[in-house]
This record gives sequence, C-alpha cells and structure tokens, in this order.
Amino acid sequence: MRNLLFLASTFLVIASCSQPQANENKATIETIFPVIHSEQSQQADFDVVRITDQLDAPWGLAFLPDGDFLVTQKSGDLVRVSSTDGQIAIITGVPSVLDTGQGGLLDVALSPDFLNNQIVFISFAEGSKKQNHTAIAKAKLVGNTLVDLEVIFRANMPEKTGGGHFGSRLVLDGKGYIYASIGDGFKWLENAQDPHDNFGTIVRLNLDGSNPNDNPFADGKEGDPSVWSYGHRNSQGLTKHPTTGDLWQSEHGPRGGDEINIIIKGENYGWPKATFGRGYSGKTISKFSELPGMVSPLLNWTPSIAPSGLDFYVGEKFSTWNGDLFSGTLKAEHLRRIELDGKTIIGQEELLGELGLRIRDVRSAPDGLLYLLTDDGQLLRLQPTEG
Repeated sequence: MRNLLFLASTFLVIASCSQPQANENKATIETIFPVIHSEQSQQADFDVVRITDQLDAPWGLAFLPDGDFLVTQKSGDLVRVSSTDGQIAIITGVPSVLDTGQGGLLDVALSPDFLNNQIVFISFAEGSKKQNHTAIAKAKLVGNTLVDLEVIFRANMPEKTGGGHFGSRLVLDGKGYIYASIGDGFKWLENAQDPHDNFGTIVRLNLDGSNPNDNPFADGKEGDPSVWSYGHRNSQGLTKHPTTGDLWQSEHGPRGGDEINIIIKGENYGWPKATFGRGYSGKTISKFSELPGMVSPLLNWTPSIAPSGLDFYVGEKFSTWNGDLFSGTLKAEHLRRIELDGKTIIGQEELLGELGLRIRDVRSAPDGLLYLLTDDGQLLRLQPTEG
C-alpha cells in the first residue's frame, strides 16, 4: 500500500511539473510565428501568421523541399528563411545585380528536378544605369552557396537605360521550358510592338537558355527567336494553370489598364496601341482599348491596383479557394482573390485591406497554405482559423 501511495504521489509531481513545460513550448511556438491578423472572408476564415519581418525589400519566393523558403531581396541578396524559427541565412555566390529603380535581384524558381540536380534559376537586372537589361542565371544550391553559376539569358534590349520596367517573373513548366516576363523599359513602350527585341515580351527558353526550335519566331526573320508573345508593358505576375497548363499573366498599366491575360504563342497583346490605361500625365496613350489582331485582356483594372505576384491556389486547406487565382497588389495594398469558371472571371474579393501592405509576391505552397511577401520586409502565411 505504501508503495502504491509513493507511486501515485510521484506521478502527481511529474504531471504538475510537465504541464507548465508543455504550455511554455506552445507559447514559444506562438511567439516565434505570431498571428498578426484574423479575417472572415466570403468563403474562408483565416489567420495571418508572420514568419519574419526582417527581410530587405523581398521580391520572389520559392519553397525548398525541406520546408525552408528561398527569398530574393531586391538589393542583391538571396536568402534562406527557416521554416522552424524564421531565422535568415544569406546564400553566397549570387551574381552582381543592378539595384536601381525597379531593378535588382528579382525572381527565383527551382528546377522541376531540384531533388536530383539542386538547380535554382534567378532573374535580375544587370549592367549600369546607362545600359542595362534583364538577365537569367542558373546555379546549384549546395548548402547556403550557389555553385557553377551561369548566366543563361540576357534580354535583347540594346538601348535601355535607367531603372524602369524589368519584369520579371519566372515560370518553369515541367516540360523543359522556362518562361520569363520582360518589361518594356518604361521609355521604350513603342518597342513592345516590335518582336525583334525583348522589350515588352514573354520569352520562352530551354533550360540551358537556348531558344526552342518551335518558338514562333525561331528562324529570326519576323522576330527575336526567344520571343513567345509581345505587346506587354511590365509583367510582374506569371503562373501556370494547375490543370490546363496555360500560362496566365498580369501586367501593370500606367494610370489604369492593369491586365490579366492568358498567354498564347506568337500573339500580340496590344501595348501601347490598345490599352485601357492613360499616361501618368493624364494624356491619352491610345484611343483604342482593343484592335483587330491583338488579344484583349480577360480582365482589366481601371483605376490601377498595380498587380504583382500571381498564383493559383491548389490545396485542400482552403477547399473553397481551390482553383482561384490570387494577385498581390502594390498601389491598392490588398490581396485580390479572383474566382473563375474555366477561363471566365465570375467574381473578385479584396482581402487583407486592413493591413495596408504592398504585397509583392503570392505563392500557393506544397503544404496547402498561401504565402505572401510584402515590400516592408515580411513573409506571411495564410492558414485556416482553428475551429
């Protein structure tokens, strides 16, 4: 009997000591990744969790197989953000970038075969203020170092100066091709109608940077062999539809005329001959919003919301959002949810407007949650509200 009483008292002491420890662990986790906002939207209730607020002008986001995040910082650093504690480690071996205006280290994407080859692709502004262009490089990620780095593409933009309109989102389609958006350089808007250079284009490349022989201007006679589509202004949203494989794009208009498009091989998307936007001075750019032989947008936003970062949500954590298109916005400072029926837009919703954040990138992650980068240095996660 005495032994039983001793065992019971020992159990109570252990239990009373262990319980506060469990609470401390829970509190520590919640402190590391705090919920900074909760919202009830049309189709889902969700919390916003902050992974870190210590980034420097983040631009592009990719998910590593171990759960960590690769983030580009416009100033020129590629960093790894820990998924367990939010700590930031700088990746060495990144090429020198031109950090001016809208230029800098821009997007990042993993090879579809990353588990076997560890290859990472990055886009960036290269050159000087007097002569620059958008470039793409690939390298192997070994620990926190890029090795065997090679610049595989330099945009054909011989006249470009200044720091305006570089693009530049990357999409790897899993079929051996890279798609990249190249801006019109701001001052060279008329060049967007000439596919013989890369101003205002979407380019399509092989994984080594060479030009596929089935590109629309592959022979170089009627356009640059890298060009897939043209007549764009400044595309900072580019993503692949999760079921059809179609390439969807968003681009900045000037004052109004922001667009959502489905990108089709060899097509002309109108800028600046056909646009819903007006110049920053208020002057008319074109009296036409559409023209024969030019593709009209699926959606235009006038006044401008300044779309940046574009992705389809794929997952079951937010089952009512599955297949919806999400766009970050800069000027409008919210996350825009776009509801679709096939290729038809049937609804839109503004999320996170209370936070007043310039959302630079938005990504649907393998864990079924939605992640955002903001211009003020935050990496945020949207997760369903518990209960």
